[in-house]
Amino acid sequence: MDAITLPQGILTCPSLNSLVLKGYISLDYGLYLPSLKNLELDIHCVDPNKLLSGCPVLENLKLRLRNFDPEYNCYDYVPTIQMPRTLKSLTLLDLGDMYEEINHRVIETPSLEYLHITEGARNPGDSELHFSFGYFPNMLEAHVDISDELIEHVDWVVALLQALRETKLLTLARYTTKYLFIAPAFEFPEFRRMLNLEVDIPCFNTKFLLNFLHNCPVLEGLVIHTRQVTELPPEYNGPTPPTIVPKCVTSHLKSFEFRGYQDYADEREFIACVLQRGLVLKTMTIKRRFGFNLKTKDDIIRGLCAIPWGSTTCQLNFIERYPF
Repeated sequence: MDAITLPQGILTCPSLNSLVLKGYISLDYGLYLPSLKNLELDIHCVDPNKLLSGCPVLENLKLRLRNFDPEYNCYDYVPTIQMPRTLKSLTLLDLGDMYEEINHRVIETPSLEYLHITEGARNPGDSELHFSFGYFPNMLEAHVDISDELIEHVDWVVALLQALRETKLLTLARYTTKYLFIAPAFEFPEFRRMLNLEVDIPCFNTKFLLNFLHNCPVLEGLVIHTRQVTELPPEYNGPTPPTIVPKCVTSHLKSFEFRGYQDYADEREFIACVLQRGLVLKTMTIKRRFGFNLKTKDDIIRGLCAIPWGSTTCQLNFIERYPF
């Protein structure tokens, strides 16, 4: 099957507002879509810059970068991809191999409000992937997900968190936080507007969570995921957190959800701290993927109920065997 080459006239329409391109489509020429605001691009043969540079008012972009497909002699990577400065929403799904090239993604988009970055696996020995970020003063929601193979080459994650410090919602996937565990001399920026945080951590670590929460002073909703450890967990290299309880816990935190609870001592201590010091806490939800026996479950619930709670209106939910 050969890639389809679209007629150039289709992609120079001055009034076109939204465009979705998927499949075996080849774009080998310059484009100009002066009114285009919404673009979804998931094709096999393209230099993204040829399209993006011809969209001067683009606001919403979903860009999927695929693997090299030698059968069709199509390769959609170029050394640098420059995102339009006009963007308000960017979803970047990067699943391609880099081969011999140095790849650079430039996201200097001051109006950006929504960002979702997924970086897939790379071949061993590939050159590093580089990102450049501007400052996102209007950011509302951000999601970051990198693969395990990128752990050695994602120094840009630290720069990204700095750029995202104004976001109101942040989710960090498992290997993103694994990198933050091992990153040398890493300290969280202050997320002074963040209301909701969802973080998937490779293993439960009180120091990591406290350092994060101390830098989220108005946080209202917290979700943490932990998983059964199948390998030696990474050591957390961050600083020792302050001994005081994070400000958000005592004055702002309304909901806390703990997914993957194992009933380890440090988990119990963390939950006890939130229950005791969470003066405005409304809901505490504890989820366990695999069920406890009846006695263990009763012991856990009795232990939690015996703690003097800071909030008189908090509701405790205990859920077992949830889909992880």
